[in-house]
Amino acid sequence: MKKLQKMINKITLMSVIILSNCSVILAQSKKYDPYYYPKLREYVDSKQIDFSSEYKKWLIPDNSEKFVDITHELLGNGYVFERALFNSEQFTYENIDGESYYKETSFNGILGDKYTRIEIFIHPEVERIDSLTFTVNGKTKVGKNICDFIGEIFIEHIYKVWERANDPDSPNYYVMVCNYLFTEDKEQFGAGFFKGTYGAYCYIDEANKKVCLDIDAGGGELNNRNYVGIWQNYKTKALKRCIWGEYRLPYTFDFDIGDEDMHVNPKYNSPEWEQWQSEIFNPEEKKHWWEDCQKESCRRN
Repeated sequence: MKKLQKMINKITLMSVIILSNCSVILAQSKKYDPYYYPKLREYVDSKQIDFSSEYKKWLIPDNSEKFVDITHELLGNGYVFERALFNSEQFTYENIDGESYYKETSFNGILGDKYTRIEIFIHPEVERIDSLTFTVNGKTKVGKNICDFIGEIFIEHIYKVWERANDPDSPNYYVMVCNYLFTEDKEQFGAGFFKGTYGAYCYIDEANKKVCLDIDAGGGELNNRNYVGIWQNYKTKALKRCIWGEYRLPYTFDFDIGDEDMHVNPKYNSPEWEQWQSEIFNPEEKKHWWEDCQKESCRRN
């Protein structure tokens, strides 16, 4: 009887140890949220410059989710891509026939460890040069300095993801994971290049065989179409963190101290960020600087 009790005790202890280890494994595999400070600093170094690899890992589904890579399936079936997946047009409305309409705008972002405001305008016209590569062009603006750029966006994966593994007939979202390289005009003042990881949420229009921008997935307007990487000056070789996109931005630490909406920490305030704040409440004040811009000397801080 005592031997049996000892055996039961050992089995119980081993079960507790196994369950404890499983809990640790699950906790380690759980993704952190790169959009909200101060939890973020527990997982990554705020002094790090390039977060493109971390962002890619965050975008790609992990073993806690049910997912399938449908990239080559879409290509094999001749799907096309909505241009809003690659430019900076902003969704305005959808008509009764389900057609989406967009307006020209610019992305908002941060440059360097002082979180200087950078604006990126990607022209509406996008060219597909092969099955997974798209060329774009546009302009960047920091302070009063404006540069032209050309670039490529390469799709690595498009995932169909179910967060509820027991309900595989109702996919929660599709996520597109890309690499990008944008090169500014070397003849212009303060020019350099941008590279990193681009992520966007999309949906599949099977009737028209089209991959479209999904403005509701991934937290809706909070974190869609984000570019996470670096900018490097051609001449000085200065390397800086550069992250831009729609609304809330990942890996910006104490720069964004908002709860539900993006709110700039007063320690990083500047005339450019004050202008951004004004534009949020008064969209009609947003200047279309990309339409009529002249080069003016203004160093990138």
